[in-house]
Amino acid sequence: MSNNGLTTCEGHSILIVDDDLVLQELLGQFLHQQGFQVTHAKNGEEASRILPQHTPALIILDIIMPGKNGLYWLQWIKENCPHMPVLILSSQSSDQERIQGLELGAEDYLTKPFHPRELLIRVRNILRLYLNNGKKTFMIGSCLFDPERELLIRWETVPTKLTPADTQLLLFFCQNAGQILTRDAISHALHGNEHNPLDRKIDMQINRLKKRIGNTIDVSKHLQTVWRKGYRFIL
Repeated sequence: MSNNGLTTCEGHSILIVDDDLVLQELLGQFLHQQGFQVTHAKNGEEASRILPQHTPALIILDIIMPGKNGLYWLQWIKENCPHMPVLILSSQSSDQERIQGLELGAEDYLTKPFHPRELLIRVRNILRLYLNNGKKTFMIGSCLFDPERELLIRWETVPTKLTPADTQLLLFFCQNAGQILTRDAISHALHGNEHNPLDRKIDMQINRLKKRIGNTIDVSKHLQTVWRKGYRFIL
């Protein structure tokens, strides 16, 4: 977690969809060096097979590909996973294509050739909007947590509806991901001055949250009990 309290972008997964295997490899190496996890697909069909098993935090999508082009797959992505951010890449610099991509829901558009640092800046900007409190959504593994709508969303499954109490607790964990949180700190954050340091109800609330979200995410991977200290949540 960064010093300003915002969720860091690095460590999240990016799917690169591009039929240019050389560019795909170079981009993958560059983003991996910046701390991202990278998955590759050479076309939209391959990406559509990957997505149900692996939901990335961001898709980098080329426009010019054999068969159905990137604009077709952009529309497909936005229809099937509307919360998924997409950065369009294209060798075409026409205003019409750029506007069409943005109208279909792309978060940003970058024309080839481009400087890798510019790509990195655009990737980080998109992820900050989607992963930090400004957008109020978080990626927990392959799931999207939407506190505003009290939903935990996973690809092609019915969203898990959370109670207000579950939402408040999960949001606190996400906002403090990676930190060891004592029971007292969690209780104070949820209940303010009314919390009781000796009250073990917070453990019961955490156990209820585990049961509610257990069918959607791997709870043991993300919510860890730290012996004699409290809990740690991993995005």
